[in-house]
Amino acid sequence: MALLAAFSGSLLIVNLVFAAIALALGFAAGAWVCGSKSTSAPAATTPADPAELQDPTQQLMLERTMLASDRLRDLAASMATDVGAHSANLGAIEAQLIQDRASGDPTAERVLQALALIEDANEALQSKLAKAESQIQTQAELIRTHETEARTDSLTGLANRRAFDDEIARRFAEWERKGTPFSLLILDVDHFKKFNDTHGHQAGDEVLRKVAAAINRCVRDMDLACRYGGEEFAVVMPATEGSDGGALVERVRVAVEAMDVLFEGKSLSVTASLGLAGVQAEDDSTLLVKRADEALYASKDAGRNNSHFHTGEVCVPICRETKKPLHGGPSGVFPTAELEADSLPNRTRFLELLRNEVRVAQESGESLSVLTADFGGYARLEAEFGDAVAKLTLDSIAQFLDNALQERDLLGRLGDSSFVALLPGQSAAYAAELGQRINDALANCSVPLGDEQLCLQTTMTVSALRPDDSAVTLMARAEQAMQSAPRGSSTPCLV
Repeated sequence: MALLAAFSGSLLIVNLVFAAIALALGFAAGAWVCGSKSTSAPAATTPADPAELQDPTQQLMLERTMLASDRLRDLAASMATDVGAHSANLGAIEAQLIQDRASGDPTAERVLQALALIEDANEALQSKLAKAESQIQTQAELIRTHETEARTDSLTGLANRRAFDDEIARRFAEWERKGTPFSLLILDVDHFKKFNDTHGHQAGDEVLRKVAAAINRCVRDMDLACRYGGEEFAVVMPATEGSDGGALVERVRVAVEAMDVLFEGKSLSVTASLGLAGVQAEDDSTLLVKRADEALYASKDAGRNNSHFHTGEVCVPICRETKKPLHGGPSGVFPTAELEADSLPNRTRFLELLRNEVRVAQESGESLSVLTADFGGYARLEAEFGDAVAKLTLDSIAQFLDNALQERDLLGRLGDSSFVALLPGQSAAYAAELGQRINDALANCSVPLGDEQLCLQTTMTVSALRPDDSAVTLMARAEQAMQSAPRGSSTPCLV
């Protein structure tokens, strides 16, 4: 009898815990629904767009989430009732056995009957619990989906103003607690009204989608890119000092300027003005956004298609990066390298950036290619002339490759003598042509080594993104192609 009581008590505790978890989940879901309307403090100088607050889609998502929360609470209450009935059933069986024992030892048949009843009761409860667990998982997934939708801008797919406010509040809390810096970029599409007025609102929507995609290609995984409102976008950059965010700001500006927006057979040119500010000791959310806004308007005042940084006192322009033409120096001698190969993104960092580009290309249907270049004479050069000469040569090749790429492209380093270039929006044919031009140009250049001139040549391979590719498989194919390509070939190998 003691064993029976222990078994029944253990099962009851497990079931009660399960019911309590389900009940807590229901209350938590309800708390999110209610809390999302009151706990998000605005971080901007202007209030959230009232139209957004009254958006029927947002209201529908809110109602659906509340229904899912109510359903969870109903399930939890139903489970508690089932557990209570199960407990009462077990209690009645145990009471009958105690009564039989008081009147004399119960027969084996009565004990077996009691055990059979307990087994049936347990099976019935377990069936109800399994069904309830499946329903709870479904409702919880609905809540998670609605929460994600409520934090996403439906037009651009970026985070929306609510997510921006939450992220700013979180970064300020981390700044105050740990002193972790962060920066804020605000971007405004130049002359956006003309797209709507001249080509219609659908053209304006397409411009916003393309600008959002360009921003997404440039930001890091840790950054949060948002649609701030209307034609304004924002990027919150964690663990980034204000002045260090300038490189990202320029990447975004150049990416927007370089893109073509195709609409009804027309190619629309788009530029943007950008403002950057880093958090400072006296800042709160309102002041930080205000300073980024001031930097943005300084860019507009400077003629648009500009970027400025707010130092805390004044707005200063962020210098534009420039590319050098693809040719050698006087008499075909390779130009002095300003770029060091060691400063390029390594394989891990390059793969992280490649993940973003693969995702964007697969969503947009754009082409994407990876070009690898291996300098086969590196080992001999290092052995005969030493590390310093070998490093100088690699730096020169890195500078040459970087000069050959467009602003959107990215150069990385795979190994001691190998490089990799990411070419967003470019086909394999274009990448092969680029590789051929690079090799042809290198053939006319040389590095002076005492009385000798070292002629440079790299082995090129091209890998294009396939529909079923991930960043990992694309990178693996590019590296395999580089390893198996015939050395010294002047024609890029396509894989």
